[in-house]
Amino acid sequence: MILNTSISYSPETDTMAIEVRPWPKGAKGNESAIGGEDAGEDLVIHYAADGEPWLWEIEHASRHPEHIAAALAELRRRSAMAAE
Repeated sequence: MILNTSISYSPETDTMAIEVRPWPKGAKGNESAIGGEDAGEDLVIHYAADGEPWLWEIEHASRHPEHIAAALAELRRRSAMAAE
């Protein structure tokens, strides 16, 4: 099972956003109002209203393949868990 998530890239800012899971059903609140935290150089992990990671935002993405790989590994892990 693959989670219904999205990956977007802005070449103008070299920023990639990778949802590691869908926005939780029934979660109240504006997605943009939920906080994030610095998790490494040019990496911000955003959280959903339930306090769990929701989206990885990678600034200067072309310089950080390690962040992209880690985000995709997290997406893969969560997809495997959802399939169980």
